Amino acid sequence: MISKLKDFYLSRRNFISFDNVDYTDVYDPYLDEKVENPIMIIGEAPGVNEVKEKQPFVGMAGKNLDYLISLSKYDRKKDILITNAFPFRTYEGNKNRTPKASELKEGAKLLLEEIKIVKPKLILLLGNSAIKAFSYLPIENAKEVKKFERNSVNEFDFGFYKTKIGVTFHPSPISFNRKDIRVALEKFFKEI
Repeated sequence: MISKLKDFYLSRRNFISFDNVDYTDVYDPYLDEKVENPIMIIGEAPGVNEVKEKQPFVGMAGKNLDYLISLSKYDRKKDILITNAFPFRTYEGNKNRTPKASELKEGAKLLLEEIKIVKPKLILLLGNSAIKAFSYLPIENAKEVKKFERNSVNEFDFGFYKTKIGVTFHPSPISFNRKDIRVALEKFFKEI
């Protein structure tokens, strides 16, 4: 799985072509340490910090995610594969921006290929962009994810395998003193 995943990551830029996108490869730096069928955490898209370090969730949202993972019984390096709904940084001027629907639709095709390689035992969708991108997967029942309640884990059948999908908030609002979201995220991660 690891070798195939690395090859996949290094080929992604060949399948997407948009303006205002930084095509620097950003992927989980602990690939060689992963267990089979790890939990897959899907965020929005890499930001400027992630591009600099070439790995996902290293900025403030990454610190928040590390904290949340520490509340679970899982090890980020071994048990969790972190990825994004759109694999490359989207920007306007010097600022990160939320990926557009057209970008998320194209990214969803790549996301499905990544899921096929990894076959995660659990997929966690962090925030609206991850939920929207998942709903664009080119499979029949992808839109069902929009009906899932926040902070819930649900059974999901891809057709080629079955797994569980967890839907929750993106960890970035923790930095903005959103106590309601912090409490919900802490509870969610303690229970997964």
